[in-house]
Amino acid sequence: MSPDLHLCPCCAAHLRVPPELHVMRCDNCSAELAFIVSGGVSGLALLPPIGDVPYSTPAQRGARTQQPFDAGALLATRRDLRLRSALRSHARWSGIFLLCMAAVVSVFAVGVGGGRELFTGSREHQELAVLAMLGAMLTLPIIAYVALYFQGRSRLALEQARRWTR
Repeated sequence: MSPDLHLCPCCAAHLRVPPELHVMRCDNCSAELAFIVSGGVSGLALLPPIGDVPYSTPAQRGARTQQPFDAGALLATRRDLRLRSALRSHARWSGIFLLCMAAVVSVFAVGVGGGRELFTGSREHQELAVLAMLGAMLTLPIIAYVALYFQGRSRLALEQARRWTR
């Protein structure tokens, strides 16, 4: 009996999958796939890539080999790992964005303080006030641009997290 034909979910290549094969790579696009049978329907599902393989002891591996392989559980575990990684990345980029926004507010306050001192203060602090105002005017666009960059990274990480939600 020849193996059934299935479509790769990434590149739509026709793949022959024998019934004893559970995890495979596509010959065409090298995507890692899991063969899932659920409710009489069978098909290939894309496994999310993982960065680090969790540590396991030989006893844990021995306990895992006694149970039958479940491709659906593998897919759920991979999705969960990828989702957690994307959410950590989103939190990190959002934190850096908030730090940049705090820097924008503080530089703006220094510029406003320098301007107020320039127009209402005494002549002896005039040079320092001009320096504060010009420094704020020069650094504010740069810090704002960097903050927007980190906001974009944060949004990208959130989109990656949404990709792997169910």
